[in-house]
Amino acid sequence: MDKNLIVSGFIQINNDLISAEDIEPLSERSGSTCLCYLVRYQGKRYFMKRLRREYVDNPRYLELFRKEFETGQRLTHEHLVKYVSMGEDVDGCYIVMEYIDGETLGDRMIKNPSYFSNPKHVRRLFSQLLECLGYLHHHQVLHLDLKPDNIMLTRISDDVKLIDLGFCYCDSYDSSMGRNGVYSAPEQNEDRIQDINVGTDLYAVGLLLHDVCLLHPKIYDTDAISNLIARSTHTDISRRFSSAEEMAAALKQALPDDLKNGKMNRTTRHFIRFVVSLALFLGGALVWHLIAVANDWEEDPTVHESNGLSYSIASPDTFTCIVTGRGSSKADKSAISVSVRPFMVFEDVRYRVVMVGDSAFFADSIVEVLSISEGVERLSFHACDGCENLRNVSLPLSLKSIGESAFRGCHSLQHIILPPYIDRLPLSMFRECSSLKSIHFPEGLENIGRGCFAYSGLTEAHLPGSLRSLELGAFYSCQSLRSVTLPASLERIGDFCFHHCDSLTEVRNYSDTPQPITNVFRDTIGLKRTLYVPSQSIDLYRKAPYWRDFSSILPLDNPS
Repeated sequence: MDKNLIVSGFIQINNDLISAEDIEPLSERSGSTCLCYLVRYQGKRYFMKRLRREYVDNPRYLELFRKEFETGQRLTHEHLVKYVSMGEDVDGCYIVMEYIDGETLGDRMIKNPSYFSNPKHVRRLFSQLLECLGYLHHHQVLHLDLKPDNIMLTRISDDVKLIDLGFCYCDSYDSSMGRNGVYSAPEQNEDRIQDINVGTDLYAVGLLLHDVCLLHPKIYDTDAISNLIARSTHTDISRRFSSAEEMAAALKQALPDDLKNGKMNRTTRHFIRFVVSLALFLGGALVWHLIAVANDWEEDPTVHESNGLSYSIASPDTFTCIVTGRGSSKADKSAISVSVRPFMVFEDVRYRVVMVGDSAFFADSIVEVLSISEGVERLSFHACDGCENLRNVSLPLSLKSIGESAFRGCHSLQHIILPPYIDRLPLSMFRECSSLKSIHFPEGLENIGRGCFAYSGLTEAHLPGSLRSLELGAFYSCQSLRSVTLPASLERIGDFCFHHCDSLTEVRNYSDTPQPITNVFRDTIGLKRTLYVPSQSIDLYRKAPYWRDFSSILPLDNPS
């Protein structure tokens, strides 16, 4: 057991002393700055947290602790955790609050993603969250630390319980607000305190909704949801929703009960358009013929086909266009190669191809090889999502950005070389790419997004020296992953990053200072895993929470 978790003295609830034997450590809930416990008192369970010993005398953390309790104690809402008492013993300050029997939203997203396939569940979750935020805002409090780990779902009824007010902004403590980085709005990250308002919290809600909806893009790929997320996450805070109530009303409209079966997802919309177009075609065949004979037919000036692909004109002034998918002609083969050429010619005008558009080849099971020529700068959201037979991809050096879930579910993808100018691999980019065994990470890459390689077939991950952050669940359930190399530049490792990586036996960490982590390697205890670190930092890692749980910690120059 973590020695820091041992309780030396007594704590108080309602002026009664609670002995150490009634206090049970919750190591899985403890974080980089706080230790967590289950307390039993008069037959009832409570949750307690205290600062780690290295922070008990830190004025900033003590202020955050006091602020959290004083703010939380004066607020009462069914979807906000209840604060009971605050005290101090020989081990420092502690806060006692109600015990919530459930799991965090982050746990639910990873362990039971199918739960979110029901629009009723998603609407209920975010309606309750917005209701609680509206209550906080009406009491002059901004949460400012909304993230999956600070939103709990109760075990019995799946009700929302918002926790952790440590980073909040309130009238009494206006100089001790914080930010979590991943879900923080631009005005938070840039320390523009004067610009922070309710829209700052709603920005985080929009990102959370975005992440939840991406668990089931075929269901939630609707214009209404996209517009809601776009408005709530607008960089200009004045263009976001003005209140939690306004966003909740928009959510109710965007997520009706019949969303899954109700003519709203993109695949369904395309099918409807096809049926309507076919009906119009058959019903107006004679008129079409007469017009064609008269040579009066005019084509849609924005959508064209060439070289087996369909295109839309991005800008007539700059002569640029976007690939929107395969052409309408039927493929006579069970597998084809697709080549995105640098130019498309229409009416003797040559247009430069700059982008492969959103969902261009979504769930196209015929595409086996994709080759993209130089000049293309962007591969958009879900571009090849669900192309289960896509095995080879050639990306150009000119490519500057790749959208979320671009290759999600490409089970046959075996090899891909990432261009050198890519600085971020977004959410779920290679999720469920079970045949992808290795990948070369380019220098210059700074961020790997949430669930980027989850459930992939990677056997090793040698991360580049430019990497700064790994987001939540980046390599979750990579069952074949054997070794990981973490560069000295890496500052943040998200929760669940290497959960259920059952074959992982070797981690090389080049950082001189142990990164603060919580449940990144939750299943490390009991497994034979070796951590290699700079020789001068071995003692630091042996004392650092969670890093010390590795079966052995050796210097990097030690032969593996």
